[in-house]
Amino acid sequence: MLMTVITAIVIGFLAVGYTKNEPEALNIYLISSILPAVITIVLTGAIFMVKLQTKIDEKGIQYGFRPFQKKLRLASWEEIDSVYIRKYKALSEFGGWGYKFSLKGRGKVYNTKGNMGIQIVFKDGKKTLIGTQKPNEVKQIIATYTSKKTSYEI
Repeated sequence: MLMTVITAIVIGFLAVGYTKNEPEALNIYLISSILPAVITIVLTGAIFMVKLQTKIDEKGIQYGFRPFQKKLRLASWEEIDSVYIRKYKALSEFGGWGYKFSLKGRGKVYNTKGNMGIQIVFKDGKKTLIGTQKPNEVKQIIATYTSKKTSYEI
């Protein structure tokens, strides 16, 4: 939403500047303002194209941001110590949304919105949290692929 507002502001300033410029200065104004406008619009469009993809199957849990990651990361069942659904606070625990890591020992996070995620604790002690909009479905899917007891924390 923030990027959409910024894009609207940039386009608004361009429109106002275009109408207030003298005809002889219009070419310079257009040349100097088109690049920032194009960059802002392209970045906004790219953000809307990014999708967090999660796939849970017999191999394990695969996750990543498309289109940036062509091959999803795999957390195989053999390397996972525990996995469960939990509620989290993106800002206070990880500093926001996206791909982040915590300096307080909470591990890495992949999320785009919401406050529910798949918490993976690896056998080596590392942690990864993957945001999900379907916590109940994910809990059931995880249960079908692992004999470990999963828990649901809120």
